[in-house]
Amino acid sequence: MSSPLAILPAWLKDFRAIAVALIAEDGHIVEANEGFLMTLAGITEGFSTANFIDPSFNLLRHSPTQTDGLIYQGLLTLGAPDGAQRAFSGRVYRMNKMLFVAAEMDISAFEQMNDENAKLKKEIDGVRRQLSKRNHALQAALEEIAELKRHDTVTGLPHRVILDLRMEEEIKRWERSRRPLALMLMDMDNFDQINAEYGRDVGDEILRHVATLLKQAVRTVDVAVRYGGQEFAILLPETNEMGALIVAERMRMDLESQLILPLLEPITASFGVAIYLSGEQREELYTRAWRALKHAKAHGKNAITMAGVVGECDHLYQGGTPQMNATANV
Repeated sequence: MSSPLAILPAWLKDFRAIAVALIAEDGHIVEANEGFLMTLAGITEGFSTANFIDPSFNLLRHSPTQTDGLIYQGLLTLGAPDGAQRAFSGRVYRMNKMLFVAAEMDISAFEQMNDENAKLKKEIDGVRRQLSKRNHALQAALEEIAELKRHDTVTGLPHRVILDLRMEEEIKRWERSRRPLALMLMDMDNFDQINAEYGRDVGDEILRHVATLLKQAVRTVDVAVRYGGQEFAILLPETNEMGALIVAERMRMDLESQLILPLLEPITASFGVAIYLSGEQREELYTRAWRALKHAKAHGKNAITMAGVVGECDHLYQGGTPQMNATANV
């Protein structure tokens, strides 16, 4: 419309059953209420004299004016020539050089609009249902992908990223409560040789077996992860040095006591254990545990090394017995 509503009363603006409009002789809408605009089915932009279907705008413009200004009374059909149309019953008056249209919607038009609205609502509801189904399917797929990223596909254990996140939480908790926190790293002995001799499938089966033992060994508060290709790690909250050694020794004994076919000898592993020290960063705890693990590997394997503050304080345990003469850092 070319100007804001100024002549028509404000209470007419929201009426839909009554169509009221003030139209210039050139055909553009000067003012119109909601009822009139709604009938045009979204063609208010560029409204022209062609939107008067019956009678035509040209016929109305040249109709004689009665004493009260009335130029037409009867059925009015408005809309797009090749599109949606609405039928009204009303009157057209001449006001100066403009036409004033006042009409009420024909009952058949109401029924048609209701049918169209019901059909449109049904279509929208159908689209919403389809979108909802697709959104659920997409969410499920995203959750599955996220779960795959968090867990190792061979062993089913979480990846190291989960350990990193949990360790940050436990370090903050340690700072509040000063309760002991232990980290155990575990590396399979001679695993590359097993893969080379028996193949990757056997190697994967061994990793799955080790993962099962780890799951059985940990508590709900612990976190067991696949740390690398043949390495595993367990974060042990509320666990002191003796408790961590017991967990490591139990795992070491469980492994060496079992024979997994087609292997001809039991599998073994080496362990590095570190207890969190005040003010230590996560990577520093990893470094000490890894240093202890290398120490155990270098001193006969199938052993446990408890990390000290520095390498010279590392203690090697074999078969549950500390080897005080083998504490050199490697």
